[in-house]
Order: sequence, then C-alpha cells, then structure tokens
Amino acid sequence: MIRKYGRDILASDKFRQARGQIHHYRTSVASHSIKTAISGLKLCSILRRMGISVDARMVVRTALLHDLGMVGRSDLYRNNYECCMKHPGNSASISRQICSEIDEKSLAAIESHMWPLSVHMPGSKEAFVLCMADKIASVKDLIYIKRGKR
Repeated sequence: MIRKYGRDILASDKFRQARGQIHHYRTSVASHSIKTAISGLKLCSILRRMGISVDARMVVRTALLHDLGMVGRSDLYRNNYECCMKHPGNSASISRQICSEIDEKSLAAIESHMWPLSVHMPGSKEAFVLCMADKIASVKDLIYIKRGKR
C-alpha cells in the first residue's frame, strides 16, 4: 500500500535526502516517515472495523511527506524547539513541490501533525490519524533507543 499510494514521493529527490537525515537520535526522517505510514494504515484498519471510513491513500501520502521539512535541519533551525514549531509548515511547502496535485486538506493535515505541541489542531479524520500515527512511530523510535539498540 505504501508503494502503491506513495511511489512518486518515495522516488523524489527530497525523500532520498531524507534517508540521510538523522531523526529521533537513531533513525532517519525517511525511515520514520515510512513507519508513520505503516502505523497510519493500522489505525485506518482499526477505524474501518469500527465503521469509520478514513482515506488510507491520504494518510499514507501525508505520512511520507510530514517530516520532509526537517531535511537540512541544522541549516534551517537554530534549535529543536524551532524545528518542532516550523518544520510542519516547511513540510507542507515541500509537499507542494513534490506533489503538484496535493489538496488543501492534505496540506492542513501535514501542518497539524505536531498537535498538541503546536497550535494547529487536526481538522479531519485523516489529519488526526496522521497525528496519532506520528506519535506512535516516534514513541517506538524512542523506546528502541531506551532498550540500548541504537
């Protein structure tokens, strides 16, 4: 599903650059984004079983795009706080460059993925799923470190 829905994103120069950008101390932005897409698909499946329809394609695509604004972070941001607050907007801008057909709903989902740390609250089911999938993937990244498996 990830390749099916996100082939163009995975093949983009920016996503290739994301493979070299460290994220959560031990992984890359690209790897984290793929894990976020996987978590998002699992959440979509759970919601579907509950009778709640969510656009899995949108969740996968926004998951792959949501942190691309972190690529080159040491040149873009003064510190982790600034990165945390500004990368969602930068990720949305980069998303427009990679996916000329991206819609406003997807851009809003990317811009709100840091909620509740940021002021942008998810405004759709898909945005909320992206936000939760990102938190799940982030926690898994950090738990992996605590177990000493860097």
